[in-house]
Amino acid sequence: MTSRKLSVLAIVAVIAVLAGLWLAGRQTSPPATESAALYPDLKSELASVTAVRIVKAGGAPALEVKRGDNGWTVAERHNYPADEAKLRKLVTGLADAKVLEEKTSNPESYKALGVEDVSDAAAGGVQIEIDGPKQPIKLIVGKQAQGAQSQYVRRAGEPKSWLINKSIDTSSSADQWLRKEVIDVSADRVQSAEVTVEKSKPYSATKKTRADADFTVEGLPKGKELSSPSAADNFATALAGLTLSDVKPASEVPDAPSARATIKTFDGLVAELTGWKKDDKHYVALKTSFDAALADKFKVATADTEKKDAPAADAANDAANKEGEGTPPATDKPAEAAKPAARNVEEEAAKANAQVNGWVYEIPAYKYDAIFKPLDELIKK
Repeated sequence: MTSRKLSVLAIVAVIAVLAGLWLAGRQTSPPATESAALYPDLKSELASVTAVRIVKAGGAPALEVKRGDNGWTVAERHNYPADEAKLRKLVTGLADAKVLEEKTSNPESYKALGVEDVSDAAAGGVQIEIDGPKQPIKLIVGKQAQGAQSQYVRRAGEPKSWLINKSIDTSSSADQWLRKEVIDVSADRVQSAEVTVEKSKPYSATKKTRADADFTVEGLPKGKELSSPSAADNFATALAGLTLSDVKPASEVPDAPSARATIKTFDGLVAELTGWKKDDKHYVALKTSFDAALADKFKVATADTEKKDAPAADAANDAANKEGEGTPPATDKPAEAAKPAARNVEEEAAKANAQVNGWVYEIPAYKYDAIFKPLDELIKK
């Protein structure tokens, strides 16, 4: 046998041995961890969760959202209501998280993934802690991975780090976890607004009926007119979808307000607002109440109309029944969808007031300007 043939056979033998070792490794290796849950028991223990904390670099507590008798609140904002949908997404995301791949166990390599201990002042990630479940949840959440939705994590106290199939919300500023909705009054409900702004003449904007397209302004200076018929129509949407940027107790705002407004609706809701501007930020406080007389004044007479129509309907039914036994009454109509329940404005006002009383809200500038618009901004120049 020539040396060339011997060399070829040797190479083939080596390849065969390597292939055998590779196949053996595949057969004896443990099942892949790709389907393993990051926290296997958390999904069944979601109801037991009582608090969620986020700790930043240097071990600094950044946020605590906790459950109390009145629901979830943000501790760093004097226990103002929390955004429960955002909280639910975080906790269920961790419960659903599955391991895609094991990463480094070398502490010197943690920094590349952002999963070093948060006791390190230069740590690149945050630590999420969840109270309630039997197995303590302390997860260091590092950098997001490239490509698909995934993130690097490491369970605190364990050497191994992991790539998981979820992107975890690590926002640690308390204002990001507040319930944003303050009040929501649709444009078709607003009947009037009375406005007083510092260094500006007080005025009122009203609609006499629900059918009015624009607000009429009273209190214009002599010889002046509105810049357009719709100049005051901003009040229709002033309280529509009003949301906060941040919140503080009213006791922390000792300054006298620089603006006031009272907005009323056709169905009797009254919102009294006071406003401040400070350090390029815009603040508002409000209280709500119910005006029964106002609601009665603009009440839509639906019940009376039905009563008036009843005799005519009865007569039509009698006539139809005389035409033949079993003939459907003339006024029979296809079944209609159930009408939505009438709004209980008194209850709405009480519920809103319970939420907003004692708080001052930082709101977007454009919303502040819509509520407290000075008279001279409505007048033709």
